[in-house]
Amino acid sequence: MVSFRVAGFSDALDWRPTLFQEPIIAQKTCVLCGVLYKKAVRLPCIHTLCMKCHAQCVDEGSACPVDQKPFCEDDVEQLEVPLKYILKRTVACWNTPKGCSFIGPVACLLDHYKECDFNVVPCCLCHSTVLQSDILEHFKNGCNIPQATRMPTDNPATQDLRNVSKACLEINRAIGKISEDIMSLQSSLNRCSEDVKAEGTRCKGQLEAEASRLTEQLHHLCTVCSIEFTERLQVLREAMAVYKKHVSEELCVQKDKLNEVLNVVRKSLPSPPKPETIHWYIEHWTDLKNEALRSGSKTLDSPKRTVCDYSASQSVKLTRMGREVGLGCYMHLHPGEHDSQLAWPFSKVYTVGVIHPKGRSNMISYKVNSDWHQHCGTFLRPKERSNEGFGPKCLSTAKELEDDGFIENDTLHVFLEIEP
Repeated sequence: MVSFRVAGFSDALDWRPTLFQEPIIAQKTCVLCGVLYKKAVRLPCIHTLCMKCHAQCVDEGSACPVDQKPFCEDDVEQLEVPLKYILKRTVACWNTPKGCSFIGPVACLLDHYKECDFNVVPCCLCHSTVLQSDILEHFKNGCNIPQATRMPTDNPATQDLRNVSKACLEINRAIGKISEDIMSLQSSLNRCSEDVKAEGTRCKGQLEAEASRLTEQLHHLCTVCSIEFTERLQVLREAMAVYKKHVSEELCVQKDKLNEVLNVVRKSLPSPPKPETIHWYIEHWTDLKNEALRSGSKTLDSPKRTVCDYSASQSVKLTRMGREVGLGCYMHLHPGEHDSQLAWPFSKVYTVGVIHPKGRSNMISYKVNSDWHQHCGTFLRPKERSNEGFGPKCLSTAKELEDDGFIENDTLHVFLEIEP
C-alpha cells in the first residue's frame, strides 16, 4: 500500500494523499515530485516525468534526473491517464490510520468517506482529536476539563443572572403584545381575502360572457373567410396550371437551343490537359521498417522521371517516433534537359501519397501548392545537384498503413501527381 497524490482529475481527489493498493500506480507517477498527473511524458530510459518537471529538465539541459541520460523531444512519449482509469483503481480509506478497513475502487471512495465511522472531530472542551462516533463517551469519561463549581449567591455572576431573568420577563410581555397584534392583522387579512374572492367571482362571470361572445364572432368570421379563401384558391390554381404549362413548353424550347450551343462550344474547345502521375512500388517493407527502428531513420529515393517536362523523383523517409515509425513523402527536382524552357521557380500544384492495393478510391495523400512556398529554395531551378525534397514529414505511421491494409506482399504503393 503506497500513498500518492494525484492532480488534474477532480477537485475532490486532487492533491490528497491517497493509499493506492496496486504497485502499477508507481510506474505512472513523476519520478521527481511523486505526483500522478493526468498528462505526463515517458523518457527513452523509461522514467516518467510530469509536464512541470519535464519542462524544468529541458531547461537544465534535457537529461533524465535519475540516471542523467540525455534525451531529445522526438524520443519523448506523451502519456495521458484518463479519469476512468483512476476511478477503477483500488484504494484504502483516508481514515485507514484511524482504524477504517475500507478497500475499494476510487469511484466508491468519496461516498464511503462521507459515511465513514472513523472521521474525527476536535473536542470543544479539551481540544483533543476524537472519533465522532466516540465523542459522547469522551465527554462522559475521557474529557480532562474539570466540572465547574457552584458559585456563591452573592457572586457578581448571580446578580447578572437576576438581570437576565428580568430582561426575559420583559421580552415575554412584549412577545404577548406582538401576538395580539398578529391576531388582529390575521382578522383583517381574512376579511380582505373574502372581498377578493367575491370580486374574482364577479369578474370571472363577466369574462366568461365576453369570451362566449367573441367565440361566436370568431366562428362566423372563420366561416366567411373559409368560403372566400376556397373560391380564390381555386382561381389561383387554375391560373398556375396555365402558367406552368406555358413555362414548361418555353423551357423545353430553350433547353434544345442551349444544347445546340453547348455542342458547338464543346467541339471548338481543346480538351483540358490532365495531371501526370508516376508510381513507385517500395518492396521489402518489413525490413525497411525494422532498420528504421534500429537506426532511427531510413531514407529511400525513387528513379528520376520526366513529369510535365520537369526532372523529378520521389523519396520516403521512415523515422522512429518512440515505439512507432512515421512515413514522410517528398518530391525532389533535378537538373533536366528542358530546364531552360521551363518556368522557375517551380509553381505547380502536386500531390504525394500512398495508394491502397484495392485502388485510388482509398488513398492517403498530401497536396502542395508550391506558389505558397516560393521562399523555400526547394523550388528554385536546380544547378549542379538536385534540390532538397519537400512534402509531409509524417504522412502516416507504419501501424496505420499495416492496420488499414496498405501493405500487400510486403510492398507499399507510392505515387506523385503533378497538375499541369
